[in-house]
Amino acid sequence: MKKLAVIFVIGIILVMTVGIVFANDIENIKEKLKGKDVRNITQINFSDVNIENVGDHNLAIYRVDVGEERPIFAITASDKIFQKTTVKKTYSRTILNFGFNGEMNDSGFLKTSTGVEGDLEKGYVMMRRGSITGISTSLDVITSSISGQIEIIIYKNGKAIGFGNTLNAVSSGTERDYDIQSRDTVIFESGDIISVYAKAQGNLAWKDVITMIEITIMN
Repeated sequence: MKKLAVIFVIGIILVMTVGIVFANDIENIKEKLKGKDVRNITQINFSDVNIENVGDHNLAIYRVDVGEERPIFAITASDKIFQKTTVKKTYSRTILNFGFNGEMNDSGFLKTSTGVEGDLEKGYVMMRRGSITGISTSLDVITSSISGQIEIIIYKNGKAIGFGNTLNAVSSGTERDYDIQSRDTVIFESGDIISVYAKAQGNLAWKDVITMIEITIMN
């Protein structure tokens, strides 16, 4: 199947040529073209042929000048194994830092690492296409409630994306949570704005919020 795939790709590249000859070696090429005015036989470098999706093989391609307007191309066996080149995708991860240094007793947006509080239209502006792959939060509950809960909600361009942290606030003390998700589940584009909102359920007070959002970008 791999050899057929190679022949198919080459056939597309060499469309409108006189023809393709299959041979065992150079001498066999001359034999198959007996009666033609074979003037020159030149091997084609596979690096000049786009065959990324074809596996390793031991074929060779020759251009045969027979004194006509279009040359003939010959495919033969080769003692060298051609190894396909594969373009690998690489990804990098970056952390967006949000938080609040002090006490909060009502729902509100967290601040960026610059100390500026975000809102529906203010936050980190994305420079490249990527996706949100994780979020973690820690905070100290000061005033708790029997049904107390604090949600850390990620907003993209002023809309909640449905991914965030949920922390119990049924007792005082340090609470923490983290969540991760697959790459490309929540995608952002260049120019999108990411902000974070802390939503309280119950009569609560908390302080020292530290939230990290992990974003993954293809290089």
